Amino acid sequence: MAEFGTQQQSEGDFDWSEMMHSWFFKGRIAFKRMWWVFLLTIALGMIFQAYKGMQQKPIYQSRAKMIVDGQIVLADKSAAQYNEVYANFYGTQVQLMTSTLVRQKAAERVQALHPEYKPCQVSLNVSQSKDANIFNLSAWGSEGNYTQAYLDAVMEGYLDFKHDRRANKAKDTVYSLEENLLDTQRQIEDLEQQKLDFQKKNNIIFVQEQGNTAGAQLAALKDKQSQLKTQLRLLEEIDLDRFVEEGLPPGDEQALVESVLTETDNEYGQARRTLERFRAEMDEFSIYMKPKHPKIIDLRREIERQENLLKIIRRQTLNQVVNKKKILAGELANLNVVIQESEQKALKFSTLMAEFERINSRLSSFRARHDSYLKMRESLSQSENIHQEPVSILEYATSPSTIPINKFKQITTGGFVGLALGIGILFAFAMMDNRLVSVEDVTQRFQAPVLGIIPLQKQRQGEVNLLQPNDDRLMFAESCRNIRSSLLFMDRQGPRPQTILITSSIPAEGKSTLSCNLSITLAFASSKTLIIDADLRRGKVHRAFGLNNDVGLSELLNDDEIKTEDVIQQTSYEGLDMISTGEYPERPGELLMSTRFDNVMAELKQRYDYIILDCPPVLATDDTPSLATKADAVLFIIRSTYTRTRQIKSAVDTLELRGTKIRGFVLNFVDNREPNHYYYKYYDYYSYRSYAPKAGNREKERKGAGAASKDGAKPVAAASKEKKAEVAGELTDKSGADEAKS
Repeated sequence: MAEFGTQQQSEGDFDWSEMMHSWFFKGRIAFKRMWWVFLLTIALGMIFQAYKGMQQKPIYQSRAKMIVDGQIVLADKSAAQYNEVYANFYGTQVQLMTSTLVRQKAAERVQALHPEYKPCQVSLNVSQSKDANIFNLSAWGSEGNYTQAYLDAVMEGYLDFKHDRRANKAKDTVYSLEENLLDTQRQIEDLEQQKLDFQKKNNIIFVQEQGNTAGAQLAALKDKQSQLKTQLRLLEEIDLDRFVEEGLPPGDEQALVESVLTETDNEYGQARRTLERFRAEMDEFSIYMKPKHPKIIDLRREIERQENLLKIIRRQTLNQVVNKKKILAGELANLNVVIQESEQKALKFSTLMAEFERINSRLSSFRARHDSYLKMRESLSQSENIHQEPVSILEYATSPSTIPINKFKQITTGGFVGLALGIGILFAFAMMDNRLVSVEDVTQRFQAPVLGIIPLQKQRQGEVNLLQPNDDRLMFAESCRNIRSSLLFMDRQGPRPQTILITSSIPAEGKSTLSCNLSITLAFASSKTLIIDADLRRGKVHRAFGLNNDVGLSELLNDDEIKTEDVIQQTSYEGLDMISTGEYPERPGELLMSTRFDNVMAELKQRYDYIILDCPPVLATDDTPSLATKADAVLFIIRSTYTRTRQIKSAVDTLELRGTKIRGFVLNFVDNREPNHYYYKYYDYYSYRSYAPKAGNREKERKGAGAASKDGAKPVAAASKEKKAEVAGELTDKSGADEAKS
């Protein structure tokens, strides 16, 4: 179920809110470390702006206005006028007034007219008045007279530029019209010569009459050809053999008879009607007369005689039809020859007329074009002296006035610029910072799983208090129990790890605190646990439990006469014992690699369910990589927002080089406000506050435990044994339930 949820989440859309929350969290961490950067950049920005304001010379400003005038529209619509593109007109004029070309000409104009003025850098701004066709121009510079003259020169230069553009456009148009007129005149002369040559070769009136006559004659011949083809097609479609043997339907017979000699029509029709009459009488008499009746026999003879007569007439008609088909075919052949000759004649005359009409049409078109060019040239010459500029000067530049300098605004602007610079520096620092912050950072860089995370806790004198059976730090307690369950039930197929080594890459990552609390959670689960302080250089586990360090691991390994019972100390937690470091030896690495240490560990494994080894950081000494090969599981501690990726990678590579595989990571000092850690806020649902004693009793228990430790007696909890057993039993039940779920 968990795998499905993970896959579904990975295949979903990218969570932008999560990414923004992560960036904000990293920025907040960077701000805590580098808050002074903001003060520095803001101070530098304000100081720079203040210095700039002190060194700045007075600024003079001059204003002017230009208006969009109306234009005189000529009554003659054909008169040439200079029209500008009025789409985006005002924006175009503003860009033109502030263009480099106009400003350069303005500077040259001022230098030529007022050489006594000292040149300076002038800023120019042009805007349009709201709800008015007026341009507001303002210029400011360090020299008042020069600024005023420069603004007037800009307006004059703008008008001169537009006047030059209009004049150049008019000249270009005149040149283009002259070229078109000359070309049109040449075309007209060529076409007139072609028309004259054509009329010399051909009589236009005769050609037109002959063309009309040939067309009418060709139409008549086409009609006659169509009639002959219809008659011939009708004769060819009739089955003449069937006509002779069986006859045809009345309609076809009539059509056939009408297509041949008319004299055959009466004889054939009379014989057919007689045959039909005899057949009708035969049908009538056959009703009441016998077949051999004389009347019936006579009628049969007459019917047979009439049928023979019809066959004779059909044969005669067939011969006539064949002859007529031949006659029609001959007439069609002759008519086709005549039509072909007529078509050639008509085509000749029509081609001549089409050529003449084409010459006339082109000549008319070029003459009309020539007249249009003449009108345009005349219109241009008339409108040259007419003022057509829509923009003119309304108010010339005013006398220069000093612009007051707002020093407060300058300094505030410098502060904001410094703030923006500080934010940029902070953002760059946050992006380049490779310290690990969240579980996602660890899983993306390393293969070993994250067995748990420890939330950030308040410290007293640089240390975190150990877990208590009735501890109010619910998130902290649940985190330690979660690590215990993850470590013990991660590999269900193999044996549970009995010897657990806990280390980190560098000091101050909280490995000793986690070692103590992990051993306490194992003891809460009714497991007989031993914690060994294997940091023979700076071990301090005994301080966390309030025990002495007179005899410890170093004495046990150096002196064969000392037994394990002599160095094992009972803690205030039931089922949890401890071996301190003892006196710091000169060569701790050799002691941990000795056979004596292996024998001691073998003996301790027989007596305890779990053994926790608190070892020094991997990068600090070589003790841990050598000792890690003798442990069943290695737990690697990473301090959130503290340890860098390269430090962790170097430590992991060192352990793997010795053949040690890390069982998992633990992310320590995690801020529960960091993204992906919202679920810590819901640990209150697993609260066991109902089992905790009142605040007054809890304070008495702490004081009792401290007094017992100072007296040198065996440290025990100040609460009663019955209450302690009851609380431990409840915690054990909860631990077993959580482990079964995991």
